[in-house]
Amino acid sequence: MVLLYSQFCLGAWFEASGQAAIESGNTELARQNATQEAIKQALLFAGASVKSVQSMANGLLENDRFEVRSVGEVANIELIDEIYSDGYITVSIRADIFSQSKTCDGSDYNKTIATTWYPMVNRAQATVGGIFDLGAQLPKRLSQHFLKTAHHSQLVNIEPYYHTANGPNNVNEITTLARKTQSQYVLTGVIEDISVFQEPVSSLKFWESPKITRQFAYQTQLFDGYTGEKLWEKSYSLSSLWDIDMHAQVDVASNTLWQSQYGESVDDVLEDIAVSIDEELACKPAYGRILQVQSGTLHLNIGEHHGVDRGDELTLFQVNQFYDPQGRLHSQYHIHPTKVEVTQVFANSSMAVAADNSLLANIQANDFVSRR
Repeated sequence: MVLLYSQFCLGAWFEASGQAAIESGNTELARQNATQEAIKQALLFAGASVKSVQSMANGLLENDRFEVRSVGEVANIELIDEIYSDGYITVSIRADIFSQSKTCDGSDYNKTIATTWYPMVNRAQATVGGIFDLGAQLPKRLSQHFLKTAHHSQLVNIEPYYHTANGPNNVNEITTLARKTQSQYVLTGVIEDISVFQEPVSSLKFWESPKITRQFAYQTQLFDGYTGEKLWEKSYSLSSLWDIDMHAQVDVASNTLWQSQYGESVDDVLEDIAVSIDEELACKPAYGRILQVQSGTLHLNIGEHHGVDRGDELTLFQVNQFYDPQGRLHSQYHIHPTKVEVTQVFANSSMAVAADNSLLANIQANDFVSRR
């Protein structure tokens, strides 16, 4: 089975194929079963939970109604191809699936995130307070907020270097970082403004100290670590009282900073980021990467810490990428027909074999497994 995924503003097109046997010469029933299977696979891969797919639409089904729980809505279905061969029919369809709600079953596996230090656009602005290492401290604080608030994701690795998300080799850098840290997603950030403003004191109130405020402008982006596709971004901008002596040098890891009014304001931003990303990933399927294939056994980079249990059934798939004539990146998903079952679980890894004891043809290291 092959699924072709293209991300648009509101929805996504999925191409899927389903197969069914022609029994007693009943080609219409086989056609309907194959079509239903194709639709079901497209919906499941898009993150929907199918309750039933029993009716035809747009010439494929009898009417346009599908019972799909919350997360997905089918706007349109088109028949692409029908192939009859050796007593089987293979039907290929294209479905336009839109996200309908944040409420979903989701996967019970934790999605893993890697990040780096966050660079400053203007490092000279850090002179006041000497907070030049703020970009190295922010991901540490953010990791704490994930531990306290996140239910579906975890920030598992902070690489000790500065990375910006808009470089010419960004896709390669994102996927390389994800592979190195064995993470499904990559989070980047840029500190755009931490300038200080001192309000002038009126000559009539010469006894008052000048009021000093400091900006915090920050942009963050979340990427799929396997494809390099940008999934989410958000910009923050605030101005808060800088109630620390202008000439003092502040340790960015100290309570002096984080218990100040400015530090608490920045911390609120980090908490919002953790909550927003966790909500964004709640309905995403959890992926794992195949590390090694040995005598029919798959060694996976997900384990007990991700929520994997012995006996779990996983879907195998491969990802190919290509650019269209407009320069937009697309991902093509090849779904393997054989499910695999987890046989052994360790802290951060696991082992799986074919659920039906068949040979896993064409599966190799750096292919993937999915919980859905």
